[in-house]
Amino acid sequence: MKKTIKIYSILLIVAICFTGCESQFEDFKNDDERLTSDDVSAKFFFPSTQTNLYMPASWNYLFTNIMLGTAYGGYGSFGYKNSWEQPDVVFNITRAWGAAGNDWDTFSGYFLTIDGFLRQVKSGGNLENAQMEAVGKIMKASYFSIYTDLWGEIPFSEVGQEGVLTPKFDTQEDIYKGMIALLDEAMTTIGDNTATGEGNDDLGEFDLMFNGDLQKWKAYANGLKLRIALRAKGAPGESFADAAITEALSNPLPTETVGIVKDLSVDRSIADNEGWYTRHAGSRRTLSSIFVNALQDNNDPRLSAYADPIPGGSVIFGNYADPANKTMVDYLLANSLDRAGVSYTTAMSGSNLEIDISPGEHYVGMPMRFVDGMKTHLHKELFSRQDILTEGFTEIGKEINRYIMTLAEINFMKAEAAVLGFGGNAQASFQAGIQASFDQWSVSDNGYLASPMATLSGSSEDQLNQIGLQSWLAAYMVGYQGFAIARDFAIPGITDDIPNLPELFSLSHPLGTKFPQRVKYRQAAYDLNGDNLQDAISRQGPDDNATELWFAKGVKL
Repeated sequence: MKKTIKIYSILLIVAICFTGCESQFEDFKNDDERLTSDDVSAKFFFPSTQTNLYMPASWNYLFTNIMLGTAYGGYGSFGYKNSWEQPDVVFNITRAWGAAGNDWDTFSGYFLTIDGFLRQVKSGGNLENAQMEAVGKIMKASYFSIYTDLWGEIPFSEVGQEGVLTPKFDTQEDIYKGMIALLDEAMTTIGDNTATGEGNDDLGEFDLMFNGDLQKWKAYANGLKLRIALRAKGAPGESFADAAITEALSNPLPTETVGIVKDLSVDRSIADNEGWYTRHAGSRRTLSSIFVNALQDNNDPRLSAYADPIPGGSVIFGNYADPANKTMVDYLLANSLDRAGVSYTTAMSGSNLEIDISPGEHYVGMPMRFVDGMKTHLHKELFSRQDILTEGFTEIGKEINRYIMTLAEINFMKAEAAVLGFGGNAQASFQAGIQASFDQWSVSDNGYLASPMATLSGSSEDQLNQIGLQSWLAAYMVGYQGFAIARDFAIPGITDDIPNLPELFSLSHPLGTKFPQRVKYRQAAYDLNGDNLQDAISRQGPDDNATELWFAKGVKL
């Protein structure tokens, strides 16, 4: 893993010629005429195409992967008493949030990274390599799949074209078809090849995902194709999903989890990870009640791997005698500690309520989207944080992968396809998906695999709901995918309305009580490409997080 130190050292030296502009390669080369293709290879630029997407540096990682992915995915809550943010910070688009534009800027800006790589390796490029171009196309499709599933309509077909400064926003249906076309092109180019070349033309260790193994890239591309096609299945007007699903199932899929090892020895300015944020109390997450309850109610063995028990101890709720505060605290205790079966004692001390939580291994999730006034009562002693494996280590060598596509997801997609009538054994794939998730988190079956939770039953719709729930549970730490899965399946118990209690929950923003459906466009999109953005909004619907995206509409069956 420490080989990435060398990778990033080289990246820093040659980064000047990787900005999406071929002329800069010539400028760099002319600084020293002795440089040749033996000295500079496209592989030196490739790690940034991976880290910039999956582990963007510094605050970009916090505001996108950690805050946006975790909260919209339904896995984590923000806004506990010592947090920097209010409980509804990611959801309330009417709130002035200093980093509000960071998510859009990060994703829209990534295009320069992948486009710059593709310009170098394309036919006629300075570092022409057809196999590297194929890998780049897979990364491009992977990027757009995350990007469009967060916002919906985005620039796709015209972005990066010469002379086009304000590219049109494409419909999500056209983006989905375009991504599948990119993946098909890449897989055809790869064919039976196993490497991008020899010597300096071999990606090798500069490929942080597959170490240059093209057949693994091809399998991952096919997995992406299956994911995209299944997600599109049943959306209004779609006519391509069935053929794409059939094609994907007839070709090899990944046989192991796809991810990137997070190396804490890499400088934070290049790539980031959760471990950096354990140092800052204000950016720590608590787990959501939706997530913890779904695990705890069904004796799921992954709970202890996903979460830490609550710290417990003594907690003082100030001014409990005030009726508004009493309403908040009573709701909080009833729907957190009491629901989880936590033993505690209470006593009044003047106008304050003191509770003392009995020792024990208790897991408690924090409800999401409370009003600002609730924050003073959200003591960290009451709620579970992510387990240290997932929150992140500061000790090199213990960090987990940045997951991209898990083996569990692959099996759940096979189960979904079988229920939809594409062949295969739905129950066997369903169980294989759960077992793969157990293996991923190093937990043992405690009878769960023999329980109704792991047994498909009822109508086809019921079975899809079961698959959707297990897919969502297994997508923990792949928050963007969890968010898409929740919307795609409209999972009962996960995407339900929050309580219609305006004295407790923040309901004034466009969402109201509803589960979020998308991310709002940011001001930069209006400033730089306003006319095309308005066309997209006229087709897609209001620019808020309650507008349902194309892939989430309709029914699969």
